[in-house]
Amino acid sequence: MSNNPTPIANPDPVSSEDHHIGSSSQPSPPPALPPPPPPPTSTDQHVTNPSSSKPRGRPLGSKNKTKSTPPPVPLPTEPSVELLVVTVEPNRDIMECILDIAHQDHVSLSIISAIGMINSVTLRNSTHGAPSLVLHGPFKLLSLTGSYLYKNEYTLHLGATPPRPLSFGINLSAGNGEIFTGVVGGRVVAGEGVSLTVSTFKNPHILKYAAESGEGDENNSDDD
Repeated sequence: MSNNPTPIANPDPVSSEDHHIGSSSQPSPPPALPPPPPPPTSTDQHVTNPSSSKPRGRPLGSKNKTKSTPPPVPLPTEPSVELLVVTVEPNRDIMECILDIAHQDHVSLSIISAIGMINSVTLRNSTHGAPSLVLHGPFKLLSLTGSYLYKNEYTLHLGATPPRPLSFGINLSAGNGEIFTGVVGGRVVAGEGVSLTVSTFKNPHILKYAAESGEGDENNSDDD
């Protein structure tokens, strides 16, 4: 019997080879990461970065802000001039009616037109110191003109003459065709259908009117 040991064959040669190859090879590198995204363009930056440019449109809540506009100019509470149509009852003094309008509304006034019948009128006598003249009608009222300044409240400019506080002129027609003209010196008693158109105003300015000579006047003076 021989003492040499019998060689033992490798039961798994493939595994041994794989083990040899595996022990001698390097480990595989990790997978590559995807490339980073490209930098944003100028258009994207304008959209995504609102601080870089002024935003468009109305800001949120801007409708509730108070606008810095100048305050509106206040309109006058009442007009400076008004027109009134006044009907005077028969047998009432027209001058008393005019004064009542001025004192109740605290205004000055002027008579624009007057129509109707007059029962009697008191006229101022042109002769100094003579008593007033009373005429009894009926008369047809052709015109009544004049102004009343309430408490003489007016602005008198240089050269102007202060007007009378109460001065009215009147024109009347009698039934026989006679015409009476004068300055009212007392009562004017209304008859039938008396209607007045009155203009009221406050704080009038009184000026002095000086007519300037025109070219026509100069030519006439040269011809003379």
